[in-house]
Amino acid sequence: MRRDILYLVVEKAVVDSYIDTENQEEVVGQLKGCFKDDSGFHFLITQQGTLICDRQLQRPADAATYYNAEGVAVGYIVKQDESGAVEKITAAQVATVRTAVMVLRRIFPKATVKVIKNSTLEKVLTPPRPSQGEGVDANAML
Repeated sequence: MRRDILYLVVEKAVVDSYIDTENQEEVVGQLKGCFKDDSGFHFLITQQGTLICDRQLQRPADAATYYNAEGVAVGYIVKQDESGAVEKITAAQVATVRTAVMVLRRIFPKATVKVIKNSTLEKVLTPPRPSQGEGVDANAML
């Protein structure tokens, strides 16, 4: 089944402070508690900038509020302590988010980038759209 992707959604994937954010099983295990069989994000980015593919693109996201049906969800992992304070995005995550969005824009040239509650990322993710003919065949990637 092919989905029309209209949004590339980037938002926090918040985990507890005791979680090892480089351990994919721990991160997905905690986020999975909110969803059925994965984190709800198509891609997760660890604090060190490692990209984790967690959900097939054919499946709608479960983590991108308001954009699930027509979006690809990219979550950058941040820790939340007991007081509710959330860590900031790391420089490594910013670099990986930027690269991931650049690649996804080539696959889905009509998609609009939606950054949820992060003005720093919003400024970084405003490169020009790929010109006509530069898009990648999304069917070949699915």
